[in-house]
Amino acid sequence: MKQLFLFSLLLLSAITNAQMNLVKNGAFERDLVNWRGEEIAALSPYEKKSGKNSVMINQFTGAEWRALDQIVLIPKLTYAVECSVWIKTDQVESQKEEYKAAAVILEFTNDNEKQISTETIAQVKGTTSWTNYKKAVKIPSDAKKIRIMLALAQTNGTVFFDDVNLKALGEEEYAKVDSQNK
Repeated sequence: MKQLFLFSLLLLSAITNAQMNLVKNGAFERDLVNWRGEEIAALSPYEKKSGKNSVMINQFTGAEWRALDQIVLIPKLTYAVECSVWIKTDQVESQKEEYKAAAVILEFTNDNEKQISTETIAQVKGTTSWTNYKKAVKIPSDAKKIRIMLALAQTNGTVFFDDVNLKALGEEEYAKVDSQNK
């Protein structure tokens, strides 16, 4: 009986863990706690998707790389991740290069945070209302961490991010999500 109870508890914790947001403070309700690059961003209590804040990055001249990031550990037995984020833009300039936009990028790294690969979740230009961008990505076999970047990538304008969510998926969950997106 004890073995059945322990097995049930283990199974329940695995299911619960798989649905947990790996991003800490992804709704920016606790200021910019857990985010790096806070000197280039500001909280916005006025333009938000939900809760009390979103985060805003703006730039009017210079078209430099401006980003917040957070590094998360990849849980064991994770096959893929699903990233979801709400974005609103205001006059984000179009540049010759496609990557110069308001962007959300996942960078997969090893234990020493050396880049293995990257995946773009969203690239947004112009003026847009709040839009949800969601994408499931298979994790490279040697990846141990994910660096999630919220950026105004070498362009001018204003971008707001809110409700950043990164969810661990097993192989079956990934297959379901991936087939729905095709």
